[in-house]
Amino acid sequence: MFDEATHTVLMKFLDKKSKDAEQEISQKGIMSEEHAIPLILRSQFNHIAHLDAELTTFREQVDKRFERMERNLFASVAFLASLITIFRFVH
Repeated sequence: MFDEATHTVLMKFLDKKSKDAEQEISQKGIMSEEHAIPLILRSQFNHIAHLDAELTTFREQVDKRFERMERNLFASVAFLASLITIFRFVH
């Protein structure tokens, strides 16, 4: 989704803000909007990263299926061409 450097910087920022929010909740018993927004962003970032991983896995499986279909199609066409060639020589 992001390159490694961007991912690292973003996660450091969101981790720090999450810890700040935890401290605020433990000290005041409430969380300010300032700390709520980074928590929402972190949640969304994790959700998107998870969906990206699932989509990548799905795409790899689909790619493998198409590769198998291409091989099978090529083998079938080659087999039919062989049969046609043999048939022409016989007749």
